[in-house]
Amino acid sequence: MMLTVTFRQSLVAITATLLTAVTSPLLAQPTPMSVSVKDGVMQWQDGSQVALFGVNYAMPFAYGYRSVKQLGLDPQAVIDMDVAHIARMGLDAYRVHVWDRLISDKQGNLLDNEQLRLFDYLQQQLALHGIKTIITPIAWWGSGYPAPDPQEPGFATDYSKAQINQDPQAIAATQNYLRQLLTHKNPYTGKTLATDDNVIAFELFNEPKHTQSAAQSAAYVEQLLATVRDLGVTKPLFYNISEQGNDQAFASALCNSSVDGVAYQWYPTGLVKNSALHSNMLPAVAHYTDPFKQLAACQHKAKMVYEFDAADVTRSVMYPAMARSFREAGFQWATQFAYDSAALAQTNSEYNTHYLNLLYTPAKAISFMIAAEEFRRLPLGYQAKEYPASNRFDYTLLDYQADLSLYDDGRHYYYSNNTQQAPADTAQLQHIAGVGSSPLVTYRGNGAYFLDKQQDDVWRLEVYPDLLPLQDPHQPPSLQREVGRLYLHQRPMTLTLADLGPTFAIKGINAGNHYVANAEHGQITVQPGVYLLGRTAALVNNAKQATAPYYLPTIPAPELALVHQPQRQRNLGDKLSFTAQIAGKLPQYQVTLYLRYQGYKDFTALPMAAVNGDTYQLTLPNTAEWQHPGVLEYAISVSDGQQQVTWPGAKAGTPADWDYVDAGYWHTLLTPKGTPVTLLAPATDRGGYYTPKNTVSWPATSATVEGATLKLSVEPQAISTGGTLLRLDLANDNQLIGRDLHGYNALALRLRSLGKDDRLQLGIIANDGLAWGTDFPVANDWKTLLLPLDKLKPMGIILGQAYPTFMPVAVGPFASQKAFSLNAIEGIQLLLPALGPHQTMQQRGIEIAEVALVQM
Repeated sequence: MMLTVTFRQSLVAITATLLTAVTSPLLAQPTPMSVSVKDGVMQWQDGSQVALFGVNYAMPFAYGYRSVKQLGLDPQAVIDMDVAHIARMGLDAYRVHVWDRLISDKQGNLLDNEQLRLFDYLQQQLALHGIKTIITPIAWWGSGYPAPDPQEPGFATDYSKAQINQDPQAIAATQNYLRQLLTHKNPYTGKTLATDDNVIAFELFNEPKHTQSAAQSAAYVEQLLATVRDLGVTKPLFYNISEQGNDQAFASALCNSSVDGVAYQWYPTGLVKNSALHSNMLPAVAHYTDPFKQLAACQHKAKMVYEFDAADVTRSVMYPAMARSFREAGFQWATQFAYDSAALAQTNSEYNTHYLNLLYTPAKAISFMIAAEEFRRLPLGYQAKEYPASNRFDYTLLDYQADLSLYDDGRHYYYSNNTQQAPADTAQLQHIAGVGSSPLVTYRGNGAYFLDKQQDDVWRLEVYPDLLPLQDPHQPPSLQREVGRLYLHQRPMTLTLADLGPTFAIKGINAGNHYVANAEHGQITVQPGVYLLGRTAALVNNAKQATAPYYLPTIPAPELALVHQPQRQRNLGDKLSFTAQIAGKLPQYQVTLYLRYQGYKDFTALPMAAVNGDTYQLTLPNTAEWQHPGVLEYAISVSDGQQQVTWPGAKAGTPADWDYVDAGYWHTLLTPKGTPVTLLAPATDRGGYYTPKNTVSWPATSATVEGATLKLSVEPQAISTGGTLLRLDLANDNQLIGRDLHGYNALALRLRSLGKDDRLQLGIIANDGLAWGTDFPVANDWKTLLLPLDKLKPMGIILGQAYPTFMPVAVGPFASQKAFSLNAIEGIQLLLPALGPHQTMQQRGIEIAEVALVQM
């Protein structure tokens, strides 16, 4: 994706404005109840089952703390804002592995420092918002990531992760630390972690590494359990079972110990790809695989997911499916890793492989809110239909193509993107949350908003800023890389709510918001803030109200920015649309595309229309002027009525000006009808390489007489067994949506075997997340092979570098797998079949120069 912006520090202070006279949905505090485990199920004091869903959040520690201090911000104010946003998303669970290296000394003594104080403060804020906590006292990890580790005083710095559970001095320091941390009195709550009912359990060690025998490892766990229980702690105690992989002996020994529960993680799409994934990963979360469910002792232990995420995925469909799979597998607690602080989320530099924040990932935030609802609703052991039918379950619909998660249970109506599906029962509706428009709300902004019914004929509206995504948020992290920018636009919003009517009253109620008006035909004008809406002004003014916080980071004066993704090639006759996201001081601009064939002198000026909020689009007219092959060269100019700025380069003026100083142009190649449509070009598509788990070769790009090629050399130990080679996403500048692909009926592959004549299995990945493919012979000299598309059959889909490591490498094919359309192709996968019983080879591998759709 291409853009021209200048990074500026977009957050210089935190503002926290208190609302007056409004009922808050955020500060409800349920009666404290303790938790116990009975026959493998966590239950509250009243006998009901625990079902809590939320996030990890690391602001008191590590990179988050250092970065906030570096930006000159108050970490306590940052915590206030982030916890309020987490609560606004309807979450009720918080977990963190405490960075013990920062708050302990070499003997495990607790240090009374700012990071411990902030951790205490965070615990108070979570409790005030009704968010329960499970604490993991020992992280072991250094606190530097993604930066180098700083000097740290803690005992764990002297030991490897394996040594810390074996060395007697390390164990003694660990026990000393546990005793002091759990009995440390929180100055904000007056309670210790051991006695605080808001802390419902402890997970003793984050992702331990055990190299001793299973019996010795279990003995170590019992030491830690005894240390904690000797303090009088009766809360459930958990220990990690999944970090050891599919170690049945360790799992059996752990489940036969006196531990109350076992902790798992789930990263089904892998971690730290350093770029976003651009294909449908829903098949990867259709089920959670638990290899220990057959161990009888493990069935009597409670189960929690201490960390999970669909890492490097930007779409808003993954979380509800994960919540469903967790309930199927028997989990009662699940906490995503990790929620991004709004103070840092404009850079996504804390954990670049993760990205979740109410302001900066609004669609994912609403999707996460839906996941929380379903996690609390669905019974343990819930069975959905098999994928892809499982994309409709309970009250949830998942639509990958529309980037939509939708939840409608009659009282709650939540949607992560535009939808035309109306709620089933508007009369009983109490809560609406969304991004974009629905049959009840028409809104061209792209920030999240919330509507909560306060009483008959009175609603509370909460609106968050517009977002302009500037670039791939999953690139390598840096505080200097701005990946998203917020804008405080005023925008019209039309509400169709029966109990408000078309002329309802509206009043702004957050500090500084003095907006008072009456709707006309249901339409109002709103900017980020909080409002009361009522059928009459009297209802608004007399509504029962209480204080509640509304937080935003300080958002500087808006800078004009434009984001555009050019397409590298189109055939004559293809629909060619130019789309740009533009945001600045105004909610809308005059936008013009300047277009010419490369080598021509004059540009043609074509107006681009606003299609939704900050999105502008133009479809190239199907006229003779644009119907001959060549390279299209273009720029996009933005006018606010006084001045014009043109991209690429954000240069003053337009290409029509005699003195315009250009910064280059974007280009798209127009080719004749029937020209092969390239799916893989190794010279340009390396960013789409995705290395699955158990890959038997690492991809390398080589320069040969064939041009740039993709070389997959198989490791010696995989020569006989073969296995997964690579998964490739189509590049963002090479999408097939909207292209005229009639007549294309085959794949052309230019490739060779690196050893003797061999076989290759190739699959086409469609946007439903499923694959179609075949295997075929490959010669050891360069050949162009033609594979008729009608020979492709359903095949399993390769998954990512999933954690825990016992997760499957591939799933499918599925019985209900439907034929794919060419426009739906999103990727390619490559596998090497195992050798036959009498085959021997000294070298195996594949080298590919191109994969293309052709007419045969």
